[in-house]
Amino acid sequence: MQIEKFALKATIEKNQDMVYFSQLDLVSILIRALKRAELPLYYTQGFRPHVKLSFGKALKVGAAGLEEVTFYFTQKTLPRELCEKLSPQMPRGLTIVEIK
Repeated sequence: MQIEKFALKATIEKNQDMVYFSQLDLVSILIRALKRAELPLYYTQGFRPHVKLSFGKALKVGAAGLEEVTFYFTQKTLPRELCEKLSPQMPRGLTIVEIK
C-alpha cells in the first residue's frame, strides 16, 4: 500500500554558529525539529524507515547562506502552519526564509 505524500519546499538561512555544522548534522537537526513540531511526517517505505527530506546544493562547512529543503508530509500542510510550528523548534542560526 502506497501512502500519499505532499511536498513543501523551504528556503532556510544558515548563519551564526550553525555554519560549523556539516550537511549530515543539518539533516539530523531538522529531523529532530520536525518531530518536536509534531507535523504529519512522511517516512520512507522499507526495512528501516526514516523521515523523507530532499536538499538542494549543500553549503560548505564554515559558509553562511541559503539552502533549499523539501519536506514531505502525509497530509496537506499549509506553508503558514509549517512556519508557525517549525520556527520555534529550530536552533539559533537556522531560520526559515520562505516556504513554497
